Amino acid sequence: MSLAALAVAFTPATAGAAPTVIRVGGPSAPKDAKVAIVASERSLSGRPFTVLREGRVVMRGRLRPAPGSSRPWAHAYRANLSRIRQKGRYRVRAAGETSRPWRVGTHREQTLFKRLQNFFNTNRDGASPSRHHGPSHLNDAVIQGGPHAGEHVDLTGGWMDAGDMIHFTQTTAFSALLLQAARRLEPSAPGGEAQVGVLWLQKAHPFPDVFITQVGGEIDHDQGFRDPAEDDSSSVPGISRRRAYHWGSRAGADIAGKVAAALAFAADEAVIPPVRGPLINAATAWYEAGRASARPSPVLPGTGGFYTFDTWRGSMAAGAAALNRATGDPAYLAQALAYLRAARNERYAALEPATMAPFAAADICGVLGAPALGGEAAQDFACRYLRDGASATLDYSRRNAFAPASYFQWGTTGVNAALGAQAALAARAGFKRGRAIAAGARDWMFGRNPWGASFAAGIGPRSPRKIHHWASVFRPHDGLPVGAVVGGPAPRSQVLGQGFRPRGRFRRFNSNIVYEDRRANYVTSEPAIDYVASVILLLAAL
Repeated sequence: MSLAALAVAFTPATAGAAPTVIRVGGPSAPKDAKVAIVASERSLSGRPFTVLREGRVVMRGRLRPAPGSSRPWAHAYRANLSRIRQKGRYRVRAAGETSRPWRVGTHREQTLFKRLQNFFNTNRDGASPSRHHGPSHLNDAVIQGGPHAGEHVDLTGGWMDAGDMIHFTQTTAFSALLLQAARRLEPSAPGGEAQVGVLWLQKAHPFPDVFITQVGGEIDHDQGFRDPAEDDSSSVPGISRRRAYHWGSRAGADIAGKVAAALAFAADEAVIPPVRGPLINAATAWYEAGRASARPSPVLPGTGGFYTFDTWRGSMAAGAAALNRATGDPAYLAQALAYLRAARNERYAALEPATMAPFAAADICGVLGAPALGGEAAQDFACRYLRDGASATLDYSRRNAFAPASYFQWGTTGVNAALGAQAALAARAGFKRGRAIAAGARDWMFGRNPWGASFAAGIGPRSPRKIHHWASVFRPHDGLPVGAVVGGPAPRSQVLGQGFRPRGRFRRFNSNIVYEDRRANYVTSEPAIDYVASVILLLAAL
């Protein structure tokens, strides 16, 4: 489906009711593009704006019409602040309104990294120390189905996926991979946290004919919010000793490719041979199982059917490219390129669990913090693949005045961050507008949007307070799970389809696109590790 077909516009709930507002983003690096959006029911084209620092005017300019939909306002204008390069706190003044501060500095991203990493710490499981719970799920897990049914294997540790406590091999591999890539791009990024996921992935192939898809399922999901540390004493079947689901020796290629990539990335970083060897062996086993199945994972009974996709070639391309880098075997590079050529329908997709095609292209192109792979022809193909995808993102970002990098869907924040990160990587491959798209994706994420809200807990203005996550319920005195990136704005039809009637302070925008900070609404208010990993990669790529 094309981006144009997925575009969803805002519509005002009541005509003429929206006041003039100034939406700003950041924090920004000195050389980043910086654009404030002034939205109004009045025509303000050509009207002056000023930029203030400590109450003094440091820049003047004129408002220019912003391309794309201005809804729910009649008009939207751009105030280009990109000339501001000195670090500090700035405010924009226009049409009688003054914005909140926009921070510019060289080390602000490190603060963001630490806050975002906090969510991974919150969602750690097993004996790994977490700020929000004690040791948990120490009996994981019992194999479900197949010749090893009923056997207990050690699947403790890792990360709980989202607001519940299930472990998914799909998102664990995706998140571990993106965290490692972020660390390559920016040393201050929390790449070390990836080891929590990598160690768990090493356990997820306990027998030659078993590749674990997930731990916990519908039973786990339906128990509601609770303290993870209390599960081990639960009398509910499947909770005290959770179930490990698998598809036998035929690992779905969508999952297998990501696991292979995550383990191969870890092997490439592990210079000590005793550590490196087992990682490569494990990565190879997953990759070969994916090649043998050549299809995505099916929905397994009892799992709930979460994270199931019909795409898989891009993920296998990422696994092959990472194995080529880790082993030097040219056969893997040839396979990676073949998968990429066959995955053309994934070129314009966001770098999310459904596809890793853009990630594979970035790795081969040499823009993920390591040298390019293969010869000139391979590099040219991969870099062009990346630039083509960023060009499609640019076309979409111009459809909305607030310039998110994505269309609206369930999990908009993750898609926006992923497409922003792809654009930043494409900039390293020669796409001139890439960094501006990426900066816009970051700014939209942290407040330059119609709601004037950040979608990450504890970061930025109007950040989420009523998060659909166990930690915000049973231990409210410990504070929110800081760094939790919620799903964010979604099509109203999806929200209504889950039985929610939007309400609250953002009701004005509850027309075609809905966002509300309400715990019950898991469409807009549930966080997930893959959303957070995508935001971390975006910041690192910038």
